Amino acid sequence: MPDKEDLCVSDYSVSEDEDVARKFLMHFDAAVLDETKESDFKGITEEATFFGSHSLDKKVLRKLDMYVLPFLCCTYLLMFLDKALLNYAASMGIKNHLEGDDFSNLGTIFSASYIFAEPIAVYLLQRFPVSRVLGSFIICWGIVVVCHCVCKSYASLMIVRVLLGVFESCSAVGCITVNGMYYTKSEQTQRIGYWAAQAGTGYIIGGLMSFGFLHYHGAEFTSWQIMFLVVGLITVAFGFVTLFFLPNNIPHAWFLDEQEKIQVIEHIRSNQTGLETKKIKMYQVKELLLHDKLTWPMLLLTGCSQISTGSIGTFSTTITATFGFDRYETALLQLPIGCVTIMIILITTQLIGRYSHLTLITTSMFIPAIIGCIVMIALPLSNRIGNLLSLYLLYSGSCTITNIYIWNTCNTSGYTKRLARNGLTMIVYNIACIVGPQMFRAYSYPRYIPAKIALLVTQCVCVPLQLYIGYISFNENRSRDKEQEESQVKPEQYKFLDKTDIENRTFRYVY
Repeated sequence: MPDKEDLCVSDYSVSEDEDVARKFLMHFDAAVLDETKESDFKGITEEATFFGSHSLDKKVLRKLDMYVLPFLCCTYLLMFLDKALLNYAASMGIKNHLEGDDFSNLGTIFSASYIFAEPIAVYLLQRFPVSRVLGSFIICWGIVVVCHCVCKSYASLMIVRVLLGVFESCSAVGCITVNGMYYTKSEQTQRIGYWAAQAGTGYIIGGLMSFGFLHYHGAEFTSWQIMFLVVGLITVAFGFVTLFFLPNNIPHAWFLDEQEKIQVIEHIRSNQTGLETKKIKMYQVKELLLHDKLTWPMLLLTGCSQISTGSIGTFSTTITATFGFDRYETALLQLPIGCVTIMIILITTQLIGRYSHLTLITTSMFIPAIIGCIVMIALPLSNRIGNLLSLYLLYSGSCTITNIYIWNTCNTSGYTKRLARNGLTMIVYNIACIVGPQMFRAYSYPRYIPAKIALLVTQCVCVPLQLYIGYISFNENRSRDKEQEESQVKPEQYKFLDKTDIENRTFRYVY
């Protein structure tokens, strides 16, 4: 398959400063690039930029879903599962090698190394072929997961958690990058839902594996060591598949012919976000940090909303055990978490993909989480069912990270700016994941009241913050609509010039 991919693009090259889609169209069908139709003028509305103005042959769309979407689903599943194995190992005996706050520190060091490596991962994703970078990182983190099985001390576990954070830093940003290349904004929203829902699948698989391996009683290896070994080897194998078979972009898509590639590029033109460029444009980073009024509110929202992810991602089994369940029941009770996560993500992303209304749908997701925090604070631990259901409600707020992925990919134009925004989002996400586990201190066991109060406050803050972001986006669209109405010059169609969303005044934000 890679040979066919190379043949597709062997007769043209891409300048680092050019969008690969523009170069492709200029080489194969320059008329398509420069032609401006009356229908293109109708596309500069919020609705058309979200749902697209060019219909794609259903057969071609199925090809994209068949050959691209499985890579994203498997990458996100393994990323989540490999990171969360420590959570499941907590009920399988790994804590026998730890004491005090050592377990919290293992969760923290993973996120700290992730933050350190994220700028490097973003740089590599822009400078080199996406599939090569993503595949190499997956192979490396799979090897690190395997190495967990020989760790029998706190120091050795700290080392492998550091390395795992470094290599997983490419995963979420890589998935968002690939997802944005092939679909309209509406389609991206739905596809992000499909692969982000694999976090729920990870809970289910992890719970079942934990329960199954708990029944293993070997002399040489413990159950949690075998679990790390098996999952790590699967990850390594998938990494090699990604390395050789995931296309780097549409022109390199070995499963499409030339006309189908042109169709797909025309299909995603209305996104006004382009495909990719290989030159890092620092002015776009400066614009993101200093001139984009949405940057810092979005990062604050990410941090506040995802403190819950850092907390329950590391401590869900520990919290469940405080309700009075044994280790076998605790493992099985992670399965409903997976089902709840899948349901929340799929329902919300499909609603957004169908009706837009990103702000209102995301805001509504914080309400169950707030209720869950209040109930867990109020109920005694003896009320096992009430506490358990309240814990499940917290995952509604945690799942908003999927909507943040959607917001980033739909509302950011300029390839360097988009990668930088996704990278910053993941840095803030992991800062939240550092703060989250550290709130669960040994002295507050078993009720962890201070941590639960902190979760309640952060989830409450997210509601007005999300509404404020929606208001800014609405206001900016209204301002640009007014500019368009007053202008005597009809706007031209998007020509893949890698302009940012601020530079391109025909760009419209999804809110």
